[in-house]
Amino acid sequence: MMAEVPGIRPSVISTETGTKLDEYRRFRHIVRNVYAHNFDPVKIGKLVADAFPLFERLKIELLAFIAFLEQK
Repeated sequence: MMAEVPGIRPSVISTETGTKLDEYRRFRHIVRNVYAHNFDPVKIGKLVADAFPLFERLKIELLAFIAFLEQK
């Protein structure tokens, strides 16, 4: 994640959003690399349920970063 550079620019995304995105990255890694894995339907259900709100949050944070860049 691109952290804040004090006096230069804000962070691109928040630590919380980055942490949540990491859950999806880890799941993708398992799906692509471990074919005999027993998936936890509860965990997959949570990822599915949280995907849209996380996407909306990411979009807001990225648009805020773009707005910062456009001020320069």
